[in-house]
Amino acid sequence: MASNSANATTPPFPVTAGSDVALSIVASFSLPGGLSDNQIFDLSNTKEAALGLPDGVDAVKPPPGSYTYSGMHDHGPMIPPKEGGGVAALVGFANAARKASDKYLTEIIEEEKAAAAAVDSIGAVQGGGKGRQKKGEKRKAELA
Repeated sequence: MASNSANATTPPFPVTAGSDVALSIVASFSLPGGLSDNQIFDLSNTKEAALGLPDGVDAVKPPPGSYTYSGMHDHGPMIPPKEGGGVAALVGFANAARKASDKYLTEIIEEEKAAAAAVDSIGAVQGGGKGRQKKGEKRKAELA
């Protein structure tokens, strides 16, 4: 039987936060126009996530369509998840990456809105008061 050389480099699982295996998530953004950014989330800049319910919060059945941890299964309360470790670290990294993504993309959208508003105001000055018309404004002007 041939040995699998990949097993020699595969880290042991489960990986814990104190192990010698480096856990991280890299968020890469590449947008039209050559705009790109890479952000790394690891234990040096992100906290582990709390996986279970906060102290003093009782397990309740979640509403349909909710995918957050509620501590309740169809047939009763679940045992609390193990806190800490590699999974908690990765969940914390993913949460931080999502927040950073939201912030980064919101900044880009706001910059584009500001640039569009500047173009509209320049067009209004140069065009005798007519800026870029929104949907329906041309039709409303024709009816008036």
